[in-house]
This record gives sequence, structure tokens and C-alpha cells, in this order.
Amino acid sequence: MGFKEDADFARFLSMGVHAADAITQDLERNHGHRIIELERYAKANKVWQTKVKRMRLPDLMCVSCGRRFECKGKTKLEVKLSDSTLPGRTWRDGGMRLDDIFAFARVDMKTNPVRVSNLVYVTRQSLEDALRSSKEGNRKSVSEGSEMDRRWPMWAPNYAGEVVTVDHGLKRIRVTKGASTYLYGGGSRWSTFHTLPVGTAFEAGQPVAFCFRMADSVACAGDGSWNWQNDLLSTDDDIRFPAVKAARFLGTEPVEDILIGIADDEANDWRLRLEAHASLAPTRPTSVAALLMLAKGADSTDEERMEAVFSLSEINSEEAVEALYSVASNTEPTFPEEVRAAAAWGLGTGARKTPDKLIHLVNDPSVLVATHAAAVMPSDLPQKCLDELLDWLRADDLRRAATAAHLLAERNLIAELVNALQTAPEGVRRLIVLALGDTPREAVSGLLNRLDAQSRAGIATLWAKGDDWLRQPDTDGILRALKLQTLRR
Repeated sequence: MGFKEDADFARFLSMGVHAADAITQDLERNHGHRIIELERYAKANKVWQTKVKRMRLPDLMCVSCGRRFECKGKTKLEVKLSDSTLPGRTWRDGGMRLDDIFAFARVDMKTNPVRVSNLVYVTRQSLEDALRSSKEGNRKSVSEGSEMDRRWPMWAPNYAGEVVTVDHGLKRIRVTKGASTYLYGGGSRWSTFHTLPVGTAFEAGQPVAFCFRMADSVACAGDGSWNWQNDLLSTDDDIRFPAVKAARFLGTEPVEDILIGIADDEANDWRLRLEAHASLAPTRPTSVAALLMLAKGADSTDEERMEAVFSLSEINSEEAVEALYSVASNTEPTFPEEVRAAAAWGLGTGARKTPDKLIHLVNDPSVLVATHAAAVMPSDLPQKCLDELLDWLRADDLRRAATAAHLLAERNLIAELVNALQTAPEGVRRLIVLALGDTPREAVSGLLNRLDAQSRAGIATLWAKGDDWLRQPDTDGILRALKLQTLRR
């Protein structure tokens, strides 16, 4: 998958991220939960080519009560899950216990900011009870056991109103619709029929009638309601893994020996051992070293390396930063580029952001590493980093100069670029002019009088692209694409 395809897929993933974030906020603010990611990267849209086969567990978990939440973002709100006939791949698999919650949200990606609305919380038990009413979609391939969609019907009118009457015998509901009323009878085909209570006002897009019972309560049961320390002793990884992950948020000191035992036991699943080290690492440098060994070890698989790097990125310690930098700067020919890029990414987006390390990676010989490092440089550059970028504009190294010009222009440090233009070598001057030409006119126009005529002319030519209707984002390349379609025999 190339960078363009990555960007397209990232936009798709973003819907799930926005849903998970909105659900997290609702659960914490309105229902008293303390939410963490149970599924790593559940709230991130970064696309990686190296796929990590993680344990099948829900996206989120409350570390106070232990309840788990699987989040789904939809452009059109519906209760729909992937299903399969293969063992371990059905809609109910993935560590969802009967009282755990499937959370659905409508996500409008066309608004700015993105709007998330109409949250729906349903227990797995409720969906089990309404299974006869669910509908199977088409399989995604012809192979036996391939995935399909399973949908639980509901009615969510696209207008606001109020529930007037409900006939549970005939499975019908009447609601207000503007100045009149509307009678919905589609529920007659469902084995079970549930609605909002009579007299309830509803918003446009909110479910009003549904074949399943909404969760009676999603309130947190409170601290002490989950015996997570006891779960650490379970032999079932679906029970033990969440407790291991929660330990870093609840305090590892009383269970340190148990976690060390889990981490050191080679009979355990590598993912469980890694997570035990990740929980211990904030207070135990030996576990940071173990994660680094997994990330760089010759016997490690690429997915083990990536997951170790992701874990190191979550640890707010100097030891973890040094470990990430050690991975990112590893230029051995056989070492995977994407693992290095992931480490650079962690230095810019992780628990401890370190631009002073990233600045040494933005000109890495690997384009993958260099671009990942540049993409996560902070908006506000420390003076030390700024001085180094300006130094690159004074030297006759076009690769470094191009990097500096891009990073400065992205941050609208226009005065710095204009000043650098006065003394830069000729090749670097052209790169600075190019960067200024990519910058909005209003940001540069006030400083044009400080430039020589040739530079002003070059910038004006680049700005002319904005006046060319065939070079706009929605038309650039369209003629080329149409010409490819003129073949006719």
C-alpha cells in the first residue's frame, strides 16, 4: 500500500477513532468510568504495513469496574457487526462477556469539526436475545467462513419528534412528525420489540424503535467492583490480559512479583509477556530493556518488534526515550525500515515527545524514517531545533536545506525564511523560494519588499498555481486521466 492508499485508509480509520473518543468522553463524563485502550491503537488512525495480530479484545475498558466496550462508528447509525462461521471469528467473539457493551455512534466526517452523535449502548446479552431478529448480509467472498455483516434492525427517523403511543401487541409506534404524526409498523417483523417510552422527545437520527433492549445502565460500578488482582492469576488470557494491561494504571507495586512471573514465563503468549513488561516498565528499567531487546532482537518477528516499539512509545521515561531512539537510529541494512519509522513516530507522538531526538532523524537516509520523523515534529520548535534548521539553510546541503525549508514554512516561520534567503547559497535560495511559494500569500506578502526582484518573481509564479483552475485539488490531473479514456477501436 502506497502513501496515497494509506491516506485514504486513514480517513476510513478516522471514523472509528472519532467514535471511540466520543464514547470515551461520554463514559467518563456522564457514567463515571476510567477508560483505557484495551486494544492498542483503537484510538489512532496511523496506518502501518506490518500487521500485528493482537489478542481479540474489545477497544476500551474501564479500570475501575473492568467493563469492556467495543466501539463502532458509522456514517449511518446502525447496529451492525462483522460475523463469520469460523471459530473465534463470530460477532460475539473477541473477549466480549455477556454484560460488556457494544457502543455505536453516528460519525459525520463532512463537518468541521467532525460531529459524533446518537450514541447507542447495547450489551452482548441483549444482542444474543434478539439474534432471531438479526439479518445476515452478503459474504465478503465466496469462501466458506468468510466474513459477512450481521445487522439488528431498528428505526431511527431522520427528523425530531416525540413518542405518542406504543402498541406492543401489534409492534407499532406512533410519533409526532412536524404538525402531524407518523405510525411505524416495521417492527412487526421482529421477534422482539422495544421502543423509547411514551412521551419521550427524540432527536433526528436517534433510534426510536429497535429489536434489542438498550443497555439498562452503563454506569460504572465503582472502584473495588472488579477484582483485577485475582484476574492476574487466571489461566484464561481473555481474563488475564486486561488485568495485566490495567495494572500500570492501578499500580504495579502490590502485584509486581506476579507481573514479573508472567513476563518471564516463556510458556505464556508473547503478547501477554510483552504487556506485562509494558506495565512494569514505567518503574522498572529492566522491563524497558526487555522491550528494547524484543524490538531489536535478531530472533524477533516484525510484528513483535512493532508491538514492542508501540509499547515503548507509551512509557514516559528517559529510558524509554533512549530505547526508541536506539531503534530509530539503527541503520543496519537488515533491520526493518518500518520498525525504525515507528520508533521515530513514537518519539513525536508518544508519552514523552522529544524533538531534540527527532531533529537527528528528519534527514535519515531512509525516506520512510525521515518523513515519519518530520511529520511528528512539534508545531512549537524548541530554540535549539530552530537554530539547527536555520544552520541547514546556510550550508550547501540541499537535502538538509529542503527539510529545513519545509519544516519552517509549515510553522509559518516566514520571517526566518526571508532572512535566511539573504545569505543562502544559490541552490538553497531556490528551495526557500519554493517553500515561500507554497505558503499562503497573506503570510508572505507583508515581507515581499525585503526580497530581491528575482525571488519575488519566483514566488509570484508559484502563487499563480492558485489561479489556474486546472491545478486545483479537485481538477489537478483530470485531463491526463480523461485522455487515458479516449481509446476506441
